[in-house]
Amino acid sequence: MNLKDFEKTVEPQIANRGFRYFENEAIAEIEQVEKGEFCATVTGSEDYAVFVKIDKDLTIESHSCDCPYDWGTVCKHEVAVLYFIRGSKLYEQPFGDSLFSKIKQDLAQLDKEALQEIILDLSKKSKLVREYIKWELGHES
Repeated sequence: MNLKDFEKTVEPQIANRGFRYFENEAIAEIEQVEKGEFCATVTGSEDYAVFVKIDKDLTIESHSCDCPYDWGTVCKHEVAVLYFIRGSKLYEQPFGDSLFSKIKQDLAQLDKEALQEIILDLSKKSKLVREYIKWELGHES
């Protein structure tokens, strides 16, 4: 799937709904956290976290949303973010100092125990983080 024409591979109804979210400015925030990697918050019935990664050829390498949609591979929230990235040409903007960059630098300075403490604290507060850590460590849910 490519950013230039992703609509061709998305179910038309989902593409239309996502476009309406984009038009109605449902993207509360979006940030390029690494070159070609975008995190966004899309406001729907709740706030949903969307992640999109594109390469230099605008191929969409990965995408995710924490909404409960499970009827297809791409939800309307992800589509809204794709429209935003493409429409604003966010991928062309220089990647610079962001909050994420600062966090990354600060984490690099911490020792193993401090990192473990942060991760464990996050996993206590977020089921999504717990599930992700379990998946990364190869544990079944």
